[in-house]
Amino acid sequence: MRARRIKTIYTKELVEICRDHRTLIAMIVVPIVLYPLLILGSVNLLSIQDTERKIKTIRVAVEQDPNADENYQPNVAMLAGILSKVRNLTEAKRTEDNNEDIDQQIESIEKTKIIPVDNVQQAVADGAADAGIVFKLNEGGTRLYPQHLFEIAYDKAELHSESAMNRLASIFEALSRNSRDQYLANANIPDSVIEPIRIEPINVATPAKVGGMVLGTIIPLVLVLMTITGAIYPAIDLTAGERERGTLETLIVCPVPPMELITGKYLVVATIALLGAALNLLSVGMTLYFGGFTEMISSGETELPLEVLPIILVALIPFALLFSAVMVAVCSYARTFKEAQNYIMPVILAALIPGGVAALPGTDLTGVNTVIPVMNMVLLARELLLGNWDFGVIALVMISTTMYAATAVVVASRVFSTESVVFADSLSLRSLINRKLIHPAPRPTVSMALLIVAVLFPLWMFVQFAIQPGENESQLQTFSYTAILMPLFLVLAPIAVLAYFKISIAKTLSLRLPRVRFLAGAILIGIAAWIPAHELFVLQGSIITVPENILHGNTQLIEAFDGYTILFPLLLIAVVPALCEELFFRGTLLSGLRTGARKWTVILATACVFAVFHVMLIKFVLTFALGIILGLICWNSQSIIPSVLAHMLHNASAVLISFWPCYKNTLGIADRGELDHLPLHIILVGIAAVAIGLLLCRKPSEPIATALAQDASTAPAE
Repeated sequence: MRARRIKTIYTKELVEICRDHRTLIAMIVVPIVLYPLLILGSVNLLSIQDTERKIKTIRVAVEQDPNADENYQPNVAMLAGILSKVRNLTEAKRTEDNNEDIDQQIESIEKTKIIPVDNVQQAVADGAADAGIVFKLNEGGTRLYPQHLFEIAYDKAELHSESAMNRLASIFEALSRNSRDQYLANANIPDSVIEPIRIEPINVATPAKVGGMVLGTIIPLVLVLMTITGAIYPAIDLTAGERERGTLETLIVCPVPPMELITGKYLVVATIALLGAALNLLSVGMTLYFGGFTEMISSGETELPLEVLPIILVALIPFALLFSAVMVAVCSYARTFKEAQNYIMPVILAALIPGGVAALPGTDLTGVNTVIPVMNMVLLARELLLGNWDFGVIALVMISTTMYAATAVVVASRVFSTESVVFADSLSLRSLINRKLIHPAPRPTVSMALLIVAVLFPLWMFVQFAIQPGENESQLQTFSYTAILMPLFLVLAPIAVLAYFKISIAKTLSLRLPRVRFLAGAILIGIAAWIPAHELFVLQGSIITVPENILHGNTQLIEAFDGYTILFPLLLIAVVPALCEELFFRGTLLSGLRTGARKWTVILATACVFAVFHVMLIKFVLTFALGIILGLICWNSQSIIPSVLAHMLHNASAVLISFWPCYKNTLGIADRGELDHLPLHIILVGIAAVAIGLLLCRKPSEPIATALAQDASTAPAE
């Protein structure tokens, strides 16, 4: 692709979008003008309503006595006496520092209207009273110290009724405390008898963390949704809008490849989405800072961590790229602006569900939540506002979102360049999934391979976290479930997709016999790669603290397989994972990527995805390096067998070192720990063996390369 042509398309589309008044209104006027009004107006309205509920006259129903005098009702008189007594007690506590609070409490007591009724509960249910009191005297206690029961009836479904109940409850609590103090004083009993243990909560959270908790309840979800909505209008206008105006065909006939055309349009959508997110973020920050929001929510005791907002904006970049590509891909199927809007609604709903779940209290950024789109970004923004900087989790969120974004970009470009989509064929969507209309292909496309990875990644993460052992469970169960489920997810599921789309499984998985030298090189690499890997891990451990569970991993493995022969851990840890992972990463993924990228781009991308799938970020560098070596072996040999063999032997070496003490004794490393260097002669031998193995696995000779070049599915030249 030529950057100059992409820049020209990008500039043209961006200028046209910015000339549209609807875009300017949605992108600038709404966040700068409407958001401050909505936020400040809502907060002020809630504050006014809360104050009104505290001082509003409440109607309290009491049961009337039909035999009593019309001018004297005992229950009315009793409640009036209680109100008067509590008012006097409150007045007696008046000091210069809290006059305003005392006045508000007294006003709340005075604005209590007593209504005699025949049935208290019925009166509250009918709305004739806000709350009601049923007096039940001498329900407990002794003659000197009686205990009375006052039932307060209220309607929980009505906010004003619940507020009236709370006001009445505070009145009776004040009367109860006063009666208790009098009893203790008369009996000459200290307060410690009633309250032998006092609890004084101490809040250790910093003001910034409290402010982050307040902002984290709503700001992350709003920012994510605004980023999504910011991409909607430009995505529709640049795809379905141009098709409806009849200008898309004009662009297609220009001497510009469809990939460059969609790249320019996609970058415009991503730019508008990011710009909209930035303006929304700026508007929210300025509103909170200059609007006195801190004093409204906490009387000045909370500090809003507004300095974190720019960091959240940077974290939103891969998320904006992801949904910009999704919007472009979805809108490319629409023939009219209205039809595109209909297509967009399911996408928004699909984003709202995980975003809403993430906004619920108790949802944490752990486990599979770190890789679920939308949910992980909302939770990450909340964690950043709270000041929780777990860089391992942050990296996993960013890497997974970036991987989804890359997949979405490739899929969007493939969709847009499809002829049936470009010319608005009514069967455009059907042509992509109807097997009768699909032409056989030797290997999957880049978009198909990345789409398979993007779908399986969160599913496999969910499986991995679901089968983790409990507190009293052995890891053997986890290894057993993994050995059963790995072939299903990483082998059978991709093969089913390949078979449905008429893609050659043998060529995709590189199921061909390699030359002997590749097998010899794979054997050398497999049995010796653990040595440089160990040294690399030791060097890494001197920089980054290694978790205890990683250091004691060998002990846990031995305990899990206690009582079994060495063949069982070799099967579960070496054979099954090596076979399944190679068929998926060096088979389906590498074959798909090689149809649209060069050698080292494919190898590095496959190794990165391979490392991400293993989740353990502390071993990311090791897994990434192993993925590069395995990818290089598979690429040069044009066969999956050498990489499977090398992977299997590498895993088997780790099993033998853990389970066979005699193996370590033979090598003279029985006393070496996980973070101890190996003897120099072993290091040299290991490095030499790996180097010789790589030389044996160098690129094919000329006859093989010529034969492979005749295959229509071969990769581009290096």
